Amino acid sequence: MSPAVYVFDLGDTLVEYEGLPLSWVDYYPEALARLAAFLQVAPTVEQIEAACGVLRRHNTRLHPRLVEIPFARILGEICQCLAVPDPAASETAAQAFFAVFRQRLRVFPDTVPTLEILRQRGAKIAVFTDVPYGMPRSLVLEDIRQTGLGPLLDLVVTSVEVGFRKPAPETLCYTARKFDLVAREIVHVGNERKDIEVAKAVGCRGILLARAEVPPAWEQDRTILSLKELRDGA
Repeated sequence: MSPAVYVFDLGDTLVEYEGLPLSWVDYYPEALARLAAFLQVAPTVEQIEAACGVLRRHNTRLHPRLVEIPFARILGEICQCLAVPDPAASETAAQAFFAVFRQRLRVFPDTVPTLEILRQRGAKIAVFTDVPYGMPRSLVLEDIRQTGLGPLLDLVVTSVEVGFRKPAPETLCYTARKFDLVAREIVHVGNERKDIEVAKAVGCRGILLARAEVPPAWEQDRTILSLKELRDGA
């Protein structure tokens, strides 16, 4: 019997940004150039380098953290480097900054068929995603709409509204409460170590998705190489 609620990671689980590495360091200058154009400033090389330093400090691949930092705060630090005031429209500024990272989004071929079958069996489907650089929820939802996954999801939660990142237990606990459940009643599916660690932290079933990799041993309850395997039950 399928569980009541599956909570999926988003990036590299249901969707991927093709061609982008996990760490976006090489794309900082282009993203900052787009942001500077939005802000109508012409930064110096030194100012861009200082702003890159801000992004490196907030890069969770380089400096993992449990507490989330919203983009508005990161934007404020960047604006200090560029010697401009914080823009009133921070979400519009976010669109400019994140545009370079969001243009290659695609859904994995096994995502839609699997979610459709799980829903046909009565399961609820949620997404919890740790966002990069505090990316606003509105951009995450826009990406999901563009992929066509929206109708297949009962809930989307990001680290910004919770204020924590995986493997902090608050992430899955918050998500479970939205379904009037305790966290141990859900099944969490993801592709990273933190996905398994958070599942263990809250006592729920943790499924590791290892696409085209030798599956690591992180004490996951189950390992799958494709989402298709979920159709056989969790």
